[in-house]
Amino acid sequence: MKSIMNRIRESDRAFVFGIAGDSGSGKTTISRGIKRILGEQTVCSFSMDDYHSLDRRQRRERNITPLHPEANHLELLADHLEALRRREAIDKPVYDHSTGEIAGTVPFGPAPVVIVEGLHPFFTPRLRSLIDFKIFVDPSRSVKRLWKVRRDVGERGYQPEQVMAEILQREPDYKLFVDWQKIYAEIVVKIQDSRFHPTLMQPQPKPDRYSVRLIQEMVDHPVSRVDMTIDLSKILRSAEHEFSIEFQRDDYYGKKVGIMTADGEIHQSMIADLEKRLGDALGTYAVISDRRDEYVNAIGLAQLMLTWSCLEKLDRLIPHP
Repeated sequence: MKSIMNRIRESDRAFVFGIAGDSGSGKTTISRGIKRILGEQTVCSFSMDDYHSLDRRQRRERNITPLHPEANHLELLADHLEALRRREAIDKPVYDHSTGEIAGTVPFGPAPVVIVEGLHPFFTPRLRSLIDFKIFVDPSRSVKRLWKVRRDVGERGYQPEQVMAEILQREPDYKLFVDWQKIYAEIVVKIQDSRFHPTLMQPQPKPDRYSVRLIQEMVDHPVSRVDMTIDLSKILRSAEHEFSIEFQRDDYYGKKVGIMTADGEIHQSMIADLEKRLGDALGTYAVISDRRDEYVNAIGLAQLMLTWSCLEKLDRLIPHP
């Protein structure tokens, strides 16, 4: 039987994943995790920031934020997604965050899997129809502010007070134009600070630890051949860090959903079997972390579960031989 990745590569069209959320919400972290698992040669990804229709100066003159739809080329994005789905290359625009200017175009794609991340991937019916699997990343305010300040100061050269002023300015537009898009997502990823902290025996600064809640629309026909069993006995015998996982069912914006919450950190050896089973189904070796750390936090585990859900959706979309 052919692996799912071989069937994806042999398909006559590409498959599009959309990751929506506010600036600094962790979209790129989720995207990189999925890309690493599916394989760098199989996936191309880009940010919707490149589809800004107004540069920084023009937005300032019009008193408009990047979250406003009028500041973005949404129809051009839809045209490009249609071409990428046909496995055609595009001339993708480029937005330069260091200058705030629109800096021409570059050739982009194609690839069997395309990931688009940004503020408005689900904003119009046309865009939603072109995206095969929709993820919305929704961190708590404190986490989002921490990540945005860290990124914009460390990578984009802003001052902390500039970033905080922009966050406050953007908040009304986030509620008007971005937040409601999560009603169209098949999975909503909610992230907040972990309730687990280092003990008094660990005086070093608290590392990044998060509690992640995956809210997933229930489906009628899951893929049974991807077994995601976790060896709880191994966790009980071997765990040195605190970790919890729980599952419940609920309603979310009129949809029946399953909610999985993971908190703390888990040793890589305890999820090696999960990686192997996912890798066997994909026809590749699935790795959810870059192996620099011995323990995987809840975001790393969420990346694995998200890819599993993407795999289920792809298996339904691709004709079986």
